[in-house]
Amino acid sequence: MVKKILFVFLLLSVFRGNSVIGQSVIDSLRIEMSKLGDADTHNEKKAEICLRLSEEYESVNTDSFNYFIDKGFSFYSRPDYGSRVYLGLVNAKANYYFVNGDFKQAKSMFDEALTKAPSLRERDYTFESTVAMSLGVTCRKLGLTDSTLYYYNRAADLSKISGDKSTLSAIYYNIGVMYFSSERYEDALSNGELSAKYAEEADDIDMYMYARIVVASAYARLKKYAESAEILKDNIEKALSREYTLLAMSSFGPLLSTYQLWEKKDSARIYLEKYEKYIEKIPQGSPTALELISTRASLYNWMGEHRKCRDILLNNPQVLAQISYEAYHRLLAHSYKGLGDYKNAFINIQEAYAYCDSIMKTQVNREMSELNAKLNINAKELEISRLENEKALQKASQVRLGIYMGVIIIILFIIILMLQHKRKIQRKEAELNSAKRYIEGLENERKRLAKDLHDGVCSDLLGVIMQMKRSDVSDKDSAVEMLENIRSGVRTISHELMPPSFQLTDLDEMLYDYFAKIEEQTGIHIEYVSHSDCGWNQISHKVGYEVYRIVQEVLSNVIKYSGADKIDVQMKHGGEMLHLVISHDGNWETENKNGGIGMRTIDDRLKTIGGTYSITRENGVSISIDVNLLRNVDK
Repeated sequence: MVKKILFVFLLLSVFRGNSVIGQSVIDSLRIEMSKLGDADTHNEKKAEICLRLSEEYESVNTDSFNYFIDKGFSFYSRPDYGSRVYLGLVNAKANYYFVNGDFKQAKSMFDEALTKAPSLRERDYTFESTVAMSLGVTCRKLGLTDSTLYYYNRAADLSKISGDKSTLSAIYYNIGVMYFSSERYEDALSNGELSAKYAEEADDIDMYMYARIVVASAYARLKKYAESAEILKDNIEKALSREYTLLAMSSFGPLLSTYQLWEKKDSARIYLEKYEKYIEKIPQGSPTALELISTRASLYNWMGEHRKCRDILLNNPQVLAQISYEAYHRLLAHSYKGLGDYKNAFINIQEAYAYCDSIMKTQVNREMSELNAKLNINAKELEISRLENEKALQKASQVRLGIYMGVIIIILFIIILMLQHKRKIQRKEAELNSAKRYIEGLENERKRLAKDLHDGVCSDLLGVIMQMKRSDVSDKDSAVEMLENIRSGVRTISHELMPPSFQLTDLDEMLYDYFAKIEEQTGIHIEYVSHSDCGWNQISHKVGYEVYRIVQEVLSNVIKYSGADKIDVQMKHGGEMLHLVISHDGNWETENKNGGIGMRTIDDRLKTIGGTYSITRENGVSISIDVNLLRNVDK
């Protein structure tokens, strides 16, 4: 009843044939629906027909896909989690949100489907394992590594109960993709091969080809280019012989990437010309189509055909849904540079710089410097202005000399004032740069410690726990519980050390979740009240990030040293100002005695965003923080 979803590098429905809508199937379903009439006696059957219609449109028409899902829900006056059709609609809606990039909503819907699946009148372990796998992929998209591994393991356990090797193949495929994304290519290879084995046993040719894409991609990163290319070419020819165009093109992009890594420009050009005609048959806007567009642009840039690269990117802005904003503008900048259009190259490299991380910024900054040297716009304008002023002075008459001298004196006076002002600004910038370097060093150390804790200690503890659960040690429950507590503590520390991500949330939500976690861990009651006049999303990521870290530092001092039983936090956003007050009933002397470094960090962070703070000690301790948001508009 419910169409199984397989997750390739993005979420793709498995095509059993070519990409054309099964119009005959759709027509027969519509006729069947019309025969049921308007009476409420056949609502369950009508909902089932809507679910089947949504499956027919899923891969080719997103609007129709969503329309029939919502129409199916309309036949239920209230949720019916015992119905296979109703849960199928919930799962389909989650797939719709995923395909459209709303991963938080997709996670919520998948979670609802998985939680309610045991309530089915006839339990279906294959359905449960598919939903658990979908939930794992969604968590991976949200960067929730622990949850990803949990749901993948749960999906594997459920699929073993059902005996569905096709679903088991898809699970190991997604684990392989996860390892590939983490640059653990040996692990990606072994899981891809395991996925291919189960797909072959299940006689699932589509899943077998997808698994071989992971294997081939891992081979390419391990510099086994010949093996990679052979697998992908074999995939393409087999898929085209069955008229599975979309499946064939899913292997075409990785094949081009393999030749690019292999530095085989002629081979890449040959296969690009050979298979490019099939790209037109792929539904426009689909993940595979966007992936191929971005791959073609990258290849043309690599082969020196910069005009083609530029035209592809400018004519297909929707490719941003497939590659990062930073990668898009860097590629566009390189194409402009290759065409000698240094002005547009510089504009785009600036755009890329604004969105790349600190490691990538070094390379991008170097490219910006090279382009700026070629442009040298400001220097030329200043030189022209100087020559024009000299010429004007030479032509000036003696009669107006006195006026010019007066003007010169005024200009000199203004210059002196400007130089004095500039010195003040330079002093402030020096202080600000010192604070930024301190904070950056602190953050880099936090990230290193968090990664070591998470990837090393947490993973090792998880492995020990899983091993002990499978063993027959008599007191293993006690040992497992102790190890789980240790792992939970280490994971909490690593999560606190890692910088927060504002891509899918805002400062208010981040603080709300943080206070809830602290309250649960410490038992200290935290009362949080917030209000915004114009929406929390108006606060820039930079300001939100620093405020979040400041709150972490303050609460850490309070919890460790003050002995407080209750903490009150109030945050107000008035458009131009952000006002934050943290109050507690603890001992300030003890807190201040041990918090010297913490207060230094808070002071430095506030300098980077133009903020101030003050402390009052009356009926407890209150720390007031004010940030002028207008000073951060251009930062």
